[in-house]
Amino acid sequence: VLDHFGYLELGKEQVTERGRWLADLHVDHPLLAGEALQRGLFASLDARRAAALAAALTADEDRDYGELELDDEIVSLLTRFEQIAFDVSNEEWKEGIESAAEMNFSAAAAAARWAGGVEWATLVRETRAEEGDLIRLLSRTGEALLQIAGLKQAHPEAARTAAKAAGIILREPVR
Repeated sequence: VLDHFGYLELGKEQVTERGRWLADLHVDHPLLAGEALQRGLFASLDARRAAALAAALTADEDRDYGELELDDEIVSLLTRFEQIAFDVSNEEWKEGIESAAEMNFSAAAAAARWAGGVEWATLVRETRAEEGDLIRLLSRTGEALLQIAGLKQAHPEAARTAAKAAGIILREPVR
């Protein structure tokens, strides 16, 4: 699968340049995140949409963060990301590898609201989630964004956006 997506050259038993930066990306589902980065999905985002995408990628699929409305830009972004997930899953399936879990749209909505500047008490009320669950979601989202922010050489635009988004997501009381 890594060879198919260009992270390894299996015949040469060699890691590619793309594979080197992917190895430095310590997130849930690194191949999905790597493909999103490689296909430029993070590069054109603002902090709010980057947070939504990172939350959808890192959240537990069975957690519910309410029925917050997603704007068309985020729905479009998540649809594009679902295509990437489908492409990766298809290759994993061919190799007998269990695919990544489903994306959590409610987590994306909650992170987008938080990154948009909503007050903590409002987010808790609107999501109807336990505060600890929200802290966990936003901490994991912030950590994933910090990981992407570390890819300054390979993906400078995405790194800048991710750093900005991480700063917003990891504000009090999440910090």
